Amino acid sequence: MLAVHHVVGRLGTNDIFAERYRILGHLGSGGMGHVYRAEHIGLKKPVALKVLGKRSAEYVARFEREARAIARLDHVGCVRIFDHGTDDKGVPYIAMELIDGPTLALALSEDSFAVSRAINVARALLVALAHAHAHGVVHRDLKPENIMFAAPRTRLDAGEPWLGRPVIIDFGLASLADSAGITGNGFAMGSPSYIAPERLRGEPHDARADVYAVGVILYEMLSGLRPFLGASPQEIMTNALTRPPRPLRAIVPEVSPALDALIRRALAKDPTKRFADAEDMLSALDDVALLDARVPIDDATELDDGDASASRTMAMLELSRPSLLGRAWSWLRYGAWRWGRRELSGEVSR
Repeated sequence: MLAVHHVVGRLGTNDIFAERYRILGHLGSGGMGHVYRAEHIGLKKPVALKVLGKRSAEYVARFEREARAIARLDHVGCVRIFDHGTDDKGVPYIAMELIDGPTLALALSEDSFAVSRAINVARALLVALAHAHAHGVVHRDLKPENIMFAAPRTRLDAGEPWLGRPVIIDFGLASLADSAGITGNGFAMGSPSYIAPERLRGEPHDARADVYAVGVILYEMLSGLRPFLGASPQEIMTNALTRPPRPLRAIVPEVSPALDALIRRALAKDPTKRFADAEDMLSALDDVALLDARVPIDDATELDDGDASASRTMAMLELSRPSLLGRAWSWLRYGAWRWGRRELSGEVSR
């Protein structure tokens, strides 16, 4: 049976789609179709309306998979779905939460981030990904263009923070645990700079592919550069498969050894040497943040002997599996700080 190919023309302002959505504007286009700012006519609710353009069997399957992936998730760090279906001509659509802020890609096009801001954004992403991984969803296309901020930004200078939370969007390449298994193989689709080596090799992959992408994004937020560059997608992929990442601390000396080690582990070419999933990396990042909040790891001169010893001990802990002693020390000394961080990033129920 031949697949039907049909391209939906771009909708105009005030057009009515599926008898219940009024188009308010065009937000963007991609390989699968168009995304519009729209309003549910009956509910007067603003939404981001994604309308499939290419209706081949492959694109319809990806579109359906995206809808199922988003529907599994209920977290402030993951875009929410409100409606999914087809119009009277059989054109598939997804109505999602409308995120008004800019993308992380836009922020990075203007400047790199301070260490504290980069850690906070990475931490929020990991909290959201931990929720996704726990529900059998691996994003597989995490990149700055697929991360938006939930409110308009303030100035990027003077150290002013972003207003709102990072939100992960575009689950079109997500894999689902109960469809084809949480692992996958075959041709790697996505952005070459953020694709894990095992995906580039066409090997089975799992949540550690998202961990790799977070490592790339964290590296990029800190340095303004990506760990692997090239004049073409093929050269980028070759470098990612065969070369170590450029030393981050040579570009950004203020990055602590512990944070540098965490990023290098996330970027390991062998997935078994990475963090097991987002929750695993989140625990390690929390420990790094605890250290960095008190004193740089390589400068403990302002601490008394006991605190300096504790700092060095924590710095030597294996990042992916902190020891029981180290975890107990963290919670006893900074439990309230850690809980507050989780609550602000949306991990604690609203």
